[in-house]
Amino acid sequence: MTSSPSTSNNLSLADRLKLFRRKARYFFVSSIAAVIQRQPVAMLPKLQRILMRVLPLFFHKELKRAGELLPAEFTERRDRILRGMSLNQVMNLLEIFFYEKELAARPDFIRVSGTEHILPFLERKQGFILLSGHFGNWELLGYTLAKIGIPIHTIVRPQAINEMTEFMNSFRAKRGMKILMANNLSKSLKLLHQGSGIGIMSDLNARERGYQVMFFGRNASFYPTPVILSVRGNAPLIPVFIERNPDLSHVVRIEPPIEWQRGESMAVRIGKYVSRYESAIRRRPDQWVWFHERYVHADLGRIS
Repeated sequence: MTSSPSTSNNLSLADRLKLFRRKARYFFVSSIAAVIQRQPVAMLPKLQRILMRVLPLFFHKELKRAGELLPAEFTERRDRILRGMSLNQVMNLLEIFFYEKELAARPDFIRVSGTEHILPFLERKQGFILLSGHFGNWELLGYTLAKIGIPIHTIVRPQAINEMTEFMNSFRAKRGMKILMANNLSKSLKLLHQGSGIGIMSDLNARERGYQVMFFGRNASFYPTPVILSVRGNAPLIPVFIERNPDLSHVVRIEPPIEWQRGESMAVRIGKYVSRYESAIRRRPDQWVWFHERYVHADLGRIS
């Protein structure tokens, strides 16, 4: 489904330019996808070098913003972190296209640790929530959980244009992921009560729909959805992150569930899951997507 001419004609010039850039990125990604998927896995290093040169042409504003939003505590490592972030984004794209070939070529391509934190809930068929973020190759995280048989439905946000949403969902479905589009609270709660798992990423800016908490020393707005699902669904909230190793293999880290205390405010509970994000990011700051507009209009979020 694409934008109708009448809808496009009603856009301001700035919005038309933004739509044009988004469509250009989609056509760039979809065009190279077919070519890349025909290549042997041995071509990965060469393709990586090419895309590292191309990336600034399509994501100049995002890369500039990432440098501006990087916290002061990372100043001494700034250039290394930003280059690592760029490399991570390039490899994320390539690994989506080369996923099956990488698995066939490298038995140790993805390793999973911490399954003991989720097995008890699987054994008693209790619903659970896996909380992740835009960290490492989050798409491979979804593929991996589906591959090892962890029953989850993953909540995904629509992309900026419908074509990109359909493009990404086609890869997810092919790799066994079950998708719930965003704003499916009632369906998610029903699945939790049936003993299924829900996967959610909650590290984007919630603005007026969120609560204000501190994130790397600055006020930011985060969604209450993971807490609401956990409390109403009687389901543990279990952070899980996928981290890229120096040899470009991956490790999935399933962490202990977050514990709630009676009488805690929503902001305090959100702060608990945000602290898990901070811990993961501090361990590998090059793995997070720093160019998200994380702090804009944070003051619109609720306080308590």
